[in-house]
Amino acid sequence: MVELRHLRYFLAVAEELSFTRAAALLHVSQPTLSQQIRALEKSVGAPLFQRDPGGPRLTSAGDALLEPARRAVVEVTDGIRAVRDTVQDRSGTLRVGFSLGGAGVLTPSILDACRRALPEVRLVFRELSVGALYHGLTEDRLDVALTRLPLDAERHTWTVLFEEPRLLAVAEGNPLAEVSAVDLAEILPLPMPTLDEVPTQVSDYWLLNEHRNGERANERGGPVASPGEIAHLLLHDPSVVSVAPETVRQMPPMPWLRFLELTGVAANKAVVASRQNDRRASVAGFHQVASAVARRLLAVPSAAGPAGDRGAAPALSGGRGGPAPR
Repeated sequence: MVELRHLRYFLAVAEELSFTRAAALLHVSQPTLSQQIRALEKSVGAPLFQRDPGGPRLTSAGDALLEPARRAVVEVTDGIRAVRDTVQDRSGTLRVGFSLGGAGVLTPSILDACRRALPEVRLVFRELSVGALYHGLTEDRLDVALTRLPLDAERHTWTVLFEEPRLLAVAEGNPLAEVSAVDLAEILPLPMPTLDEVPTQVSDYWLLNEHRNGERANERGGPVASPGEIAHLLLHDPSVVSVAPETVRQMPPMPWLRFLELTGVAANKAVVASRQNDRRASVAGFHQVASAVARRLLAVPSAAGPAGDRGAAPALSGGRGGPAPR
């Protein structure tokens, strides 16, 4: 019989690729960990790791179990949190992720409003890259994130805060730096950054691969993850161009960058996101407060996206968190 602790032990070894480090992380002895992994392998009927001198490696069976195990552990953990949240009346901790290009100038107002509207919830803040925000939600390192679409509709739920055009960022040495606008077709042949730590869905979106008739962008340079890293890549190699949300204009001044209007592509949406199965009242409260701040500061008619955008956050149940800001 497979138990939750078996899956936790399996994930620790799979992520650390070391029984010694995984045992230390789990606060168990290495023999105990090895025994539990063998019990799991007996339950599933196949070896999950290949024991090599350089460390354990996932077998094909282990690789097949990896994602289902992650989902199972996250869903059970979310369920336990939801029960505790109900008992404790909206108290607890929310791990909040945000990025420089996420909610932009709204970020301080949203975080402050959530602090005031949810006084019994301890907010822990993490500034991360877009890729790290995506994985942080999926792998239960974050509870909510101020981030950007696209996300995975099977794993994430979100509320749209606002949408804005996508721009093209170029360095002053690029021939396009002298123009104010450019069309999608003109930039498809140009090299773009190699994006680090992002799912294919996200990299395809920002590299415009959906517009390339099955081809992929010509990625150049070392992997980059943050707006600052991308900006310095463009400085180092002015032939590279990068697509970005309009919010990047609010970044600290980088005099070598130029931002061009980009026609032929859809606008991008900034969202507050959480895991699909996390139904805690505190998470729903964060969605509602962030949406209220966006409506108030941007005067948008509705912060929720259409049905196709999976824009509905979990309904806010009772509690003493206080009203959302007006």
